[in-house]
Amino acid sequence: MKRIVVVMGGPSAEHEISLGTGKEMLQNLDTKKYIPKALVISQKKELFTSTADPSLLKEQDFSNPQSSKHFAGPFTFADSNSIWDSCDCALLALHGEFGEDGKIQGFFDTLDIPYTGSGVYASAVGMEKITAKIIFEEQGIKTPPYSVYCTETKSPTISQLEKNHGYPCFVKCPQSGSSRLMGRAQSREELEQLLNDFSAHSSTILIETAINGEEYSCPVLAMPDNTAQPLLPVLIRPVSADFFDYTAKYAKGGSEEIVPAPISEDLAKRMQKIALTTHKALKCSGVSRTDMIVQGEEIYTLEINTLPGFTPASLVPKSFAAMGGTFSSLLDILIDNALKDRSL
Repeated sequence: MKRIVVVMGGPSAEHEISLGTGKEMLQNLDTKKYIPKALVISQKKELFTSTADPSLLKEQDFSNPQSSKHFAGPFTFADSNSIWDSCDCALLALHGEFGEDGKIQGFFDTLDIPYTGSGVYASAVGMEKITAKIIFEEQGIKTPPYSVYCTETKSPTISQLEKNHGYPCFVKCPQSGSSRLMGRAQSREELEQLLNDFSAHSSTILIETAINGEEYSCPVLAMPDNTAQPLLPVLIRPVSADFFDYTAKYAKGGSEEIVPAPISEDLAKRMQKIALTTHKALKCSGVSRTDMIVQGEEIYTLEINTLPGFTPASLVPKSFAAMGGTFSSLLDILIDNALKDRSL
């Protein structure tokens, strides 16, 4: 049986989302095939491990592993050899900074430990929204008009941004996910406030024209035959928000996520082609999820997620389930791909 370490938590703003992904993965690993171990990385980058039966682990065990009787630690990355000596594959449940941006991937590459998802390059580029957009444009992938605001020089000016994008417009820290550190500005005052707020987190800020249309997300999964296959696009309709923000993504009832999406076969195939092109352009592996907005006949690509969520509310498992797959078999595919990729 393969020994799988489910890696979750981390220092990013998406810490608790990552814990949700990790718990879901632990609970759905086939214990006839795998020996699971939970690894929680604290927001201080301390490591806590547990080999307890996943059914025994409660919410507070993950959120406060230092106080849990089921977790050992803390360890540092420098003294964590004992954790990885018995690891056949790291199942990554991380999101955001440190987990999705190539840093942890570089750590595992150094130790020669197989891990799920994309490697260092795709992770780093996919996480950096501005760099990813440049690659989209080079590949002919349509993306909303955007500007890059420099916090040091305070340029472009507010007047230039208003002229370029109008209102509403989106303001995003380029390395944040799960709709954290992003907002929608409806006025000059809101735009100035968001730029001021986000300047503490990034030296560059992405401003994007708001596209009025319906939002979709299309996963791509590397299959056992070594081909990358687009899954079914998911239609996303926020229930109580103007856009697919953090609450709409993760609060119960925050949005409708419809799969199969009620769209034409032609539109679905066009989305799948874009998702696959994006996946390959960034040299992704394992799994990715590309977010898009459709306005009329135009499809605008917003961003790519190289470690998409696997919580009960997440889109990749929903899309895979709509095609007849189970959560456990989806994890099997991710692990098999990781073991193949790192053995080449």
